[in-house]
Amino acid sequence: MIVLVQLVDVVSALVLVGLTLGALFPAARLATGRDPARPGPRPVLWGALAGAVLGLVMIVVHHYALIRFDRQRLTLTTLEPTVALGVAVLGLTWWLGRRTLRELGGSQGLRAGRPQVLIANPIPPSLRMLTSIVVGLWAMLIVFRDSQMVYMQVRTLVPLGASIFSTATFLNVLGYIFGVVLVLVCAIALTRVCQIRPTYTLPLLTILTVLISLTHIFLIIRLLHAIRAIYLSTGAAASVTWLVTHESWLILAALAVTAGVAFPLWNAGWALPAAGPNPAAQRLQRASSRSMTRRATLTMAASTLAFLVLTVGERYATEEVELSEPEPFEVKGEKAVIALPTLNDGHLHRFSYDSTQGVAVRWIVIQKAGSSYGVGLDACEICGPSGYYEKDGQVICKLCSVAMNVATIGFKGGCNPIPIEYEVVNNVLTIPIAELEKSAAVFT
Repeated sequence: MIVLVQLVDVVSALVLVGLTLGALFPAARLATGRDPARPGPRPVLWGALAGAVLGLVMIVVHHYALIRFDRQRLTLTTLEPTVALGVAVLGLTWWLGRRTLRELGGSQGLRAGRPQVLIANPIPPSLRMLTSIVVGLWAMLIVFRDSQMVYMQVRTLVPLGASIFSTATFLNVLGYIFGVVLVLVCAIALTRVCQIRPTYTLPLLTILTVLISLTHIFLIIRLLHAIRAIYLSTGAAASVTWLVTHESWLILAALAVTAGVAFPLWNAGWALPAAGPNPAAQRLQRASSRSMTRRATLTMAASTLAFLVLTVGERYATEEVELSEPEPFEVKGEKAVIALPTLNDGHLHRFSYDSTQGVAVRWIVIQKAGSSYGVGLDACEICGPSGYYEKDGQVICKLCSVAMNVATIGFKGGCNPIPIEYEVVNNVLTIPIAELEKSAAVFT
């Protein structure tokens, strides 16, 4: 069970990005007029590595820097150019990649699994450089966003109160590593398939780019609504929230497409006749058949395994978490009043107020350090009113399973609880009733 939790979280965070990069690598080779199966400059690889480093820097700064910043607005700032660059990548790869494919002679000559050497009419160096820059920047941005979720999981590898050498920690690390390896295998296997059949590359990249861009667009709309930059009706806001929190369907669609693309190659490999004018040519045909079959088999197996992890595995790994019952509090005048001694145990406390609209407004309080408290609604701007629960000393979002940095509870941004106004005086914590009434819209 512990292995599955880490495995599911890593695969769900990275596999769509991994598949996209897997198709982007040969697509970038085609767009720069190079043989997709041969080594050379790798803007996709360097862009992905830069995104992974920047994601790590972001997490370290967010958790350990003295100066706090709004991750929500920063996320919005990076998502918008990510979508724009995705459109630019598709335009460049289709425009230039089709030119390269014409030089290859389409799929003719590739059926034996031996890519031809390129090309008679090279793409101008300036255009080649522009394409490499755009592709590298896009790879950096898509990795930057999703790598942060994987880095944040590292904090959950060692359960509270357990040793780094405990069985629970070992199983957590095992699931984490296996998830990363599975994503890498999916990406590399898809790249190998596209190297044998370059004509698959551009349609496949288009599908994957649309899927990953949809996850970005849904989140952009949700964040713009959260910061009141746009207005959405209650129904539209609920629909966008549902799309953001159910993006796993887009990931499953990408895995299904990947397996579907590999199947014709697998079938072609088995059907390839071992014919030739001499024994050497026949051996070459058999080698080509084995190469096609193995690459297609690996791609189908890896994508199918990832599909099962995100469906069957997630079902067993994520048991329904019941939120704790709200605790009592007093209403004095126009304020909700909670005695501090009931909060000074370092654990999560949940409260609920029935608004005049008949809506139960939930909020949480946790002691952070000394006389400092984290106070916020039992909801966030991204995942909605799904709520938070405490497990192994950590505060975790019920919907996305992200562990909060307790020190940042009470600050706006990301998956943090929506902060609300409060005051600590005379050994009690008070919250204006008007603040709770105003927050009723979050829970409708």
